[in-house]
Amino acid sequence: MGIRLSGLNSGMDTDSIVKALMSAQSMKKTKIESKKTKLEWKKDIWGELNTKIYDFYRNSLAKIKSKGTYKTKAATSSDTSKITATAGASASEGTYKIKVLSTASAQYVTSGKLKGAETTDENGVTTTGKATASSKLVDLLDASGNKGFQAGTQISIQSASGLSTLVVDEDTTVRDFVAAAQNAGLTASFDEGQQRFFIGSGTSGADQKFTITAGTLSQGQLDAIADWKEAVGYDYLNATDKTAVSKIFDQLQSGAVTYEDVSKQLNEYTNSASKAAVTAYYEKQLTEGYQAQYFTDGNHDTVSAAGKQALLDAGYTEETYNTWVEEDRVAAIGKLISKKVKEDMATDTYKQRVEDGVTNGISGASDSFLASSEAQREAAVETEARNYNGIMSNITSANGQLSYLGLSEVTGDKVDEVNGDGMVVQKAGDATITLNGATLTSSSSSITVNGLTLNLLNTTDGEEVTVSVTKDNSAVYDTIKDFISEYNSILKEMNTKYNAESARGYDVLTSDQKEAMSEDEIEQWNDKIKSSLLRRDNTLGSLVTSFRNNMMSAYEASDGKRYSLASLGIMTSTDYKEGGLLHIKGDEDDTVYGDEKNILEKMINEDPDLVMEIMTGITENLYSDLQNKMSTTPLSSALTFYNDKEMASQLSDYKKSISEWEVKLAELENRYYSQFTAMEKAMAKLNSQQNYFASMLG
Repeated sequence: MGIRLSGLNSGMDTDSIVKALMSAQSMKKTKIESKKTKLEWKKDIWGELNTKIYDFYRNSLAKIKSKGTYKTKAATSSDTSKITATAGASASEGTYKIKVLSTASAQYVTSGKLKGAETTDENGVTTTGKATASSKLVDLLDASGNKGFQAGTQISIQSASGLSTLVVDEDTTVRDFVAAAQNAGLTASFDEGQQRFFIGSGTSGADQKFTITAGTLSQGQLDAIADWKEAVGYDYLNATDKTAVSKIFDQLQSGAVTYEDVSKQLNEYTNSASKAAVTAYYEKQLTEGYQAQYFTDGNHDTVSAAGKQALLDAGYTEETYNTWVEEDRVAAIGKLISKKVKEDMATDTYKQRVEDGVTNGISGASDSFLASSEAQREAAVETEARNYNGIMSNITSANGQLSYLGLSEVTGDKVDEVNGDGMVVQKAGDATITLNGATLTSSSSSITVNGLTLNLLNTTDGEEVTVSVTKDNSAVYDTIKDFISEYNSILKEMNTKYNAESARGYDVLTSDQKEAMSEDEIEQWNDKIKSSLLRRDNTLGSLVTSFRNNMMSAYEASDGKRYSLASLGIMTSTDYKEGGLLHIKGDEDDTVYGDEKNILEKMINEDPDLVMEIMTGITENLYSDLQNKMSTTPLSSALTFYNDKEMASQLSDYKKSISEWEVKLAELENRYYSQFTAMEKAMAKLNSQQNYFASMLG
C-alpha cells in the first residue's frame, strides 16, 4: 500500500470521503452476506426439523404401521406375592395353573470367624490381633492361638468359569486368597470387621456351584510349578499376564485343555517375557556403564569429575552444583542416568539388539531364559507343560488347612452353621415349577415359556397360582394415542413454520446496526427473520400435504369396505386454523371431543383385527410417501427431506462472491486513495509555484 496523503494541502477529510464512497459500493457485498446468513439459518432450521420428522418416521410411524404392535398381550397373576407375569405377542391366550416348587438360588459361602493373625514388626517384636487383607496365611491362628498353615499347600477353587489355584508360600496373603476366588469368576471379599470371608457365585442356578479344596503339594509338584514358571519367564511378566498364564496352567491341571493347547497359548506370553527380560538386560548394562563413569566408587555415593561434567552439560550450573551436598549430586546423577538409558534404548541400535535377543537369545547370559532362542523357549514350555500335566494329577488332600480361613471343604452342598462362628453354605439351585402339570426348570427365577415370562418370587407350598393371558387392548389404545399425539406435534410445527408471518423489511443486521441496539433487541430482530424463513416453502408445503392427505385417505379392508380414520373416531376439528390436527373422540385428554362417545376404544374391544387393518393400511401410505421424499436426489442427500445439497452449493457460491467482492472493494479503495493522493501532490506543486511567484513579486 502506498503512502496516503489525507488532505494536507486541500484541507479535505479524505478518509471520510473515501469511507462514504466505499459504503455505497459495499452495499452489494452486504446484500450477499445477508443472503448467506439467512441461508445458513434456514439450513439449520431445516436440519432440526428434518431430525424430528425422521425420528417420527423411524419410531412412531414405523411402530404404528407394524401388525405386531396390535398383538399385545396382558398377563394377570392370582397371587403376585408368589408369581408376577408378563406376556409377549407370541403368548397363547388362556389360563395357566402353576406351582412353584423352588426358586433359583446362587451358591454363597460365609466363612467362620477367623481366630486372628500373628505379626512381627521391624524390631522383631511379635504380637497377635485381628487378621487383615495383608495378613500372611502362614501367620493365621487356630482356636488355640497357634500357627499352622503350611507353605506348599495348594488351594483349589473350581467354578463354572474353570479352576483357579493358589499355591501358598511364606508371603501369600489373605488378599491373594480373595484374588484367587475372584479369578475363578466368583464374588469374594474379606470383611476385617466381621473377620469373615464372603464368597458367592454371583449367578443363580445349579450349574453355577463351586468347590473349595486344599491339597499338600509334593516337592516334585512344587518343582514342576517352579520349572514351568522359569520356562515361561514368569518373573518378567506384568501382573495381568501372570494372572493369564496361571489361569492357563490351572486349566491344564483341571483337564480342561491339553498340554499341546497350552504350548500354543503360551507362545505370546513367553515372547513378551523375553522382550521384557532382554530389555532389562540391556538397561542394566547401560546403567552400569554410566555408573562406572559418573561415580568414583562401587557404592555409587561419590560423583566423579565426569559425573560433574555430565550434570553441567545437562544444564545445571556450577553455582547450583557447589551448593549441593553429595547426596543431592548422587540423586541428580541417578535421574540423569535413567534419562540417558531411556534415550539409548529408543535408538535403532538397541531396538535391533532387543529384537535379536528375543529371536536368538543372548549368548553367554547366565540366565537360561535370557540365553534361550524363541525355538528353545517353545520346546522348553512344551516339555514343562507335559510334565506338569502328569505330575499334578494326584494331589494329597489337606482340607484341614482351610480351617485357618474359617472354612472346611466346600463341595457345593448346603451347610448350616453349627455354632456361633461356623461356616455357612447356601446351595446353588435351579428354579422348578409345574406348568399345567408339566415340570420345568431354569437356572434363573425368571422363566419364559412360549412367550409368557414368569417371575418367581416364592414357593407356592403346593398351592396353584393362576396366570391368565388376554389381549391387552388398553396397550393398543395407548399406542395409537401416543402416535396421534406425536403426529400432531410434528404437523403443528410444520404448519406454524409454513404459515408464519412475513418478515418483509427485516434484513440481517450489520455491525453498525448492532452497535445501536441492545442484545434483546438484536435477538428479537433475528428471531423475527428466522421464524419466517420457511414461510410458504415448497418443500415444507409438500410435506404438510403428504401428512394431511395420507392420514385423511380411505383404506379398503379385507371385508371389501372402505374405512378412514373417522371410522375409528379419529378426526380433524371443524376449526380450520388447526391445520388438520387429529382428535380421538371421547378421549379424556381431548379438549375438543372429550365428552363424546369413544368409538376407538369400543372398536378395539369389539374388533381389534379391523382396527389393526385400518391403522396399518393408512399409516403405511404415509410411511411410503415419506420414504420416497427422503431418497437421494441431485438436490438432497439420503434420509433428508429438504434440499441440503442445493443449499450447500448456494452457500459455496455466496462465499465465493463475498471473497471476490472483498478483493474488488480493496482495489477500489486503493484507487480512490491513489486519486486523492495525486490531487494532493498536484495541489502541493501548485501551492509551491504560487509561493514562488509571490516571493518574486515581493
